[in-house]
Amino acid sequence: MITIHEKNSTTFDTLGLGALLPSICTVKEELNGLYELEMEHPYDEWGKWEDIENGRILCVSTPRGKQPFRIYNIKPTMESIAVNARHIFYDLLDNFIQSCSITAQTPQTTLLSLQSGFNYAMPFTFNTTLIGTGSMSVSSINPIAALLGGGQDNDSFVSVFGGEILRDNYSISFLPSIGSDKGVSIRYSKNLIGLEIEEDISEVATKIFPIGKDGLIGSPVSSSHINDYPYPKARKYEDSSLTTQAQLTAFAQSILNSGVDLPTVNIKADFQLLAKTEEYKNFAILEDVRLGDVVNVVNSKMNFSKKAKVISYEWDCLLEKYSAVELGDFVADITSSITSGEKSLSTALGASTEVKQVLNLISGNITIANNTLYISMDNVNYAQATKLFRWGTGGLQFSSTGISGTWKTIIDTNGNLAT
Repeated sequence: MITIHEKNSTTFDTLGLGALLPSICTVKEELNGLYELEMEHPYDEWGKWEDIENGRILCVSTPRGKQPFRIYNIKPTMESIAVNARHIFYDLLDNFIQSCSITAQTPQTTLLSLQSGFNYAMPFTFNTTLIGTGSMSVSSINPIAALLGGGQDNDSFVSVFGGEILRDNYSISFLPSIGSDKGVSIRYSKNLIGLEIEEDISEVATKIFPIGKDGLIGSPVSSSHINDYPYPKARKYEDSSLTTQAQLTAFAQSILNSGVDLPTVNIKADFQLLAKTEEYKNFAILEDVRLGDVVNVVNSKMNFSKKAKVISYEWDCLLEKYSAVELGDFVADITSSITSGEKSLSTALGASTEVKQVLNLISGNITIANNTLYISMDNVNYAQATKLFRWGTGGLQFSSTGISGTWKTIIDTNGNLAT
């Protein structure tokens, strides 16, 4: 049932102004992106169409239950009324943050600080399970831009802390992941009616040339997938902290282990078309996944599998089921944000939201300096800390006498516990 409510409504457990009778009503949502509704309503004999007004709120079925969408555009035609609405979260577009500066704060404190900077109060609650500390500064910006930003460093909550947004009525949460890995697998080897598969090999690397300090060049390391392509795909990766051939070899292997030797995969499933094919049963399981859920994608022909995430969907609010689901790569290699063939590990660490999200799962004060990750346990400034861990070319190490003290290796560069 689709109901319409007055502009100032904050609860939707009644019929509101009444139930509507649309001919079409769909919701589209993207991971950390748009969340919109499109509807067409006939000029019904009972006059329900007359309740449709800009600013009023539609309450409709979604994969996560009933959700409110505020109407922002109405276009009458000779046959019906076309309606566009945004999730109530987008009411925040009309608010304003004049200035807000946050230094070394937790994610929850940061959200509350941003909220306190709103030009006027709104009935939203903001919560997060993300941990760690971070700093950001915004000015002359709407709250949605401050929360989701444009993907640049330190321009938004997500760029600083990572995470995925879960929008549930007026409750807004940021979680490490809004989905889960339910063990769902799909297999493909060809295009099907209703299934659009895109494999991109433009960034694939099957032969890594590692380069260290002062231009030190290591021996190339090849992938087990090197013969999957007509020619080896050679790429150089740099880390100026590496000083030995052994370190360079380990570095190159770690790059390959991250999956750079496999294509990026994007799959769009149109259930209405797929249902007409004999192979539909192989993909019907996608009807049970939600935004953010992880799916194992298997290419039988190329004999590889990789994890992909539900990154968008289209939902039929009348039939209460998916009409389309999109899967895509979600934790690419740490250099995914660099498009040239010459890639720097330190640049990638600075640009990768996924890496930041992983770092924020670690307690302590986190600093990346000279391609080494420091976790300070007793001082915000890692250089002044007494007790701290570091990840670097020596593996995971611990010092109880500061950065210039004696470092004890806990896990070596081969991933083995030190004895």
